[in-house]
Amino acid sequence: MVSGMPVAGAVCKFNNNNLIAPCADGDAIHGFVENIRGKSATVTVRGFVTATYSGTAPTVGYCALAAAAANKVKVLSGAKEYLVVNVNTGNNTVTFLL
Repeated sequence: MVSGMPVAGAVCKFNNNNLIAPCADGDAIHGFVENIRGKSATVTVRGFVTATYSGTAPTVGYCALAAAAANKVKVLSGAKEYLVVNVNTGNNTVTFLL
C-alpha cells in the first residue's frame, strides 16, 4: 500500500504496517520503488538499484548514503553504508546494493 504518493524510481521508507512513504531529506533508505499501480507498489528491499544523487558524488566501495530531496540520494556522514558499484558523474546516478 502507498502513503504520501512516492514515485517510481525513488527511494522510500516504511512508515506503518505494509505502507511506504517518500523519504524526506536525510531519511534512512528502506527500499526503492520500482512500480506503482493504483494503491499498490512494487518495492525492492534487497538488490542492486540505480538512483539519482545530489551533492557530492558517492565513491565506489562502501559509502554512507541517505535520502535527499526530490527523490534522490546523497552522501551523508553517519548514514548507513551501502556497497556502491557504479557512479556516473555525467548523469548524477549511483548504483548500489540495498
